[in-house]
Amino acid sequence: MRKVGAGIIGLLCLVAIAGCTTNRNIASITTPQAKLVVSVGTINDDGDTLGIGGITLNVVSSFRNILGNSAYENPGWFSFDGPGGNVIPSQPGNPCDQLFSYGEFPGCQGDANFAAILGQPPAYNPPSTAGGYSMGFIQTGAPVTSGAYTLSTVVPVNGQNVHYNANATLPGSPTVLADATGVTGFVSDGLGGGTFTIGNPLKPHLKNKKVKREGFPAVTEYLVVVENLFLSSSAGVIVATAETNNNTVTITGTGDCSSSAGGNPIPCGSNAVYVIEADYPMVEAGPPASHAVAPTLTGANGTSDISVSPFGTINE
Repeated sequence: MRKVGAGIIGLLCLVAIAGCTTNRNIASITTPQAKLVVSVGTINDDGDTLGIGGITLNVVSSFRNILGNSAYENPGWFSFDGPGGNVIPSQPGNPCDQLFSYGEFPGCQGDANFAAILGQPPAYNPPSTAGGYSMGFIQTGAPVTSGAYTLSTVVPVNGQNVHYNANATLPGSPTVLADATGVTGFVSDGLGGGTFTIGNPLKPHLKNKKVKREGFPAVTEYLVVVENLFLSSSAGVIVATAETNNNTVTITGTGDCSSSAGGNPIPCGSNAVYVIEADYPMVEAGPPASHAVAPTLTGANGTSDISVSPFGTINE
C-alpha cells in the first residue's frame, strides 16, 4: 500500500478543482497529442524515512503534451499492473491517482513525518506556484518482482475516451542502492543556509540473493531534503532541497538568525534532514529543469532506483 502524507490535503484541493475542467483537444483524438513514459526500479527505505520501510518497487512516470507540459488538466485515473497482477488499482475520484507532467500531482507522496515530499529551491528553481515540484517517483509499497509492468490511463477528451499505455521491465536481478548514510556534517551560515557534508553510502551487502546491491559508484546524484517540524502543527514541511553529485552542497541563506528576520529558507533552530540518492536523473528529468516530451527516466542500469537515508537533525 502506498504512503500518502497528511500534509497534502491543501494540495489535493487544488487537484480537485483542476479535475473539474473538461479536456479539450483541437486535434483529432485518434492521434493523441501526448506521450506517456514509465520506468521501474527500487526504493531502499532502510531507515523507514518514507514510512514504507525496506526494499520496495519504485515507479517513475512522465505524461506530457507536445510542449512538454502536463498532458491534460484532467488526465483520468491511472492503473498499474505487473507480473503478479494489479499493483495500483484505478481509483476514480482520488486526485492522487492521476498522472501529470512528472509522476502524480506535487505533494501526493509523503514521508514518515507526514510531510508532502516536494522539490524546493535551490535544487528546483524558480519556486513552484503550487507549493513545490513533484519528484516523479511513486511509492507503491509493493514487493520487488522482476518482469513486465504496464502503466495505463483513460483520458476523457471531447466526450470520448483516449487510452494511453506505457511499459517497463524490471530485470531478473534488480539493482538496489546501498543504504544511504545521509548528512554527516552541517556548518550554518546563520542566515538560513549552510554547507552540508554527505556520507558515502554504506558498503554494499546482500540482503536478498535475487537483487544486485550497488555501492557508491552507482549513485549519480544526491538530494538533500531539509524539513521543518514546527511550521505546521500536524506535519513536517519541506523548506529546501539541494542537489549535488559529490559529498558537499551549500544552501545560501538570505535571512538573519540574530534578528527578528529569522532564517530563510531554513528556519532558525532545529530542523530535520535526510538525503535521497538516485542512479537516474531524478531532478533533471522533471520540471522545472525538463520540458522534454519524453524525458529519460532511467540510469545506466536501465532502471530508476533511489535510496533514502534515515532522518538527521541540523541546527541553524
